[in-house]
Amino acid sequence: MTYDLAKWAVEARKRAGMTQEQFAFELGFSTKASVNAIEKGRNKPTFETMVKISEISGFPLPYLTVRSSENHSDDLETARLDLHDVSASCGSGHLNVDYPELLHSLEIPKTALKELLGTDNLHGVKLMSPDGDSMEPTIPPKSITLIKTDVAEFESSGVYLFTFQGYTYIKRLARGKAGVIHVTSDNPIYSKSDFVIEPEEFDDLFIHGKFWKVLPLDFLDI
Repeated sequence: MTYDLAKWAVEARKRAGMTQEQFAFELGFSTKASVNAIEKGRNKPTFETMVKISEISGFPLPYLTVRSSENHSDDLETARLDLHDVSASCGSGHLNVDYPELLHSLEIPKTALKELLGTDNLHGVKLMSPDGDSMEPTIPPKSITLIKTDVAEFESSGVYLFTFQGYTYIKRLARGKAGVIHVTSDNPIYSKSDFVIEPEEFDDLFIHGKFWKVLPLDFLDI
């Protein structure tokens, strides 16, 4: 199965009521030529561009269906992602229950995954709902994050889902002098909330996964 991304881009722009010049400006393109190339099918939009288009226009990303956990279709070979009632703070941390409720199941045709994410292998990938705006622009407040849970240790600088002293965060981690780990926000106005995890506190740090991609909240129609 193939998907007409050019037609989708045109419909999204029209939904937003914008000219190609206006759309290009909102997407961060220097000229309307980039938008025109996407709409004519000469260039394929990146996943990040598709997310921006969806956010700007309110037009849903193509070829995705959301169903409750009781209602699945066998018509297409799909990959399933579950969203549980678990939140990770981009701010001061969240306390979560031990056995969270399943809120949504997202089934994506595997043929679509190649176009959306560049892979149809979602092994170990989980959905997470962040809270707050301290990780903007990397993670917008109204978004759903894709977390690679096969990463269970701090490896190198990056955005991680982790629990520290009982609170769950999505924050940027980086190694500092004397082995400390710096916990920082991407939004500079929250720099005062940044903190450091000392080596003697590492037993209180649990890495649940590493941030991979972000999707708009209406991706789940919630």
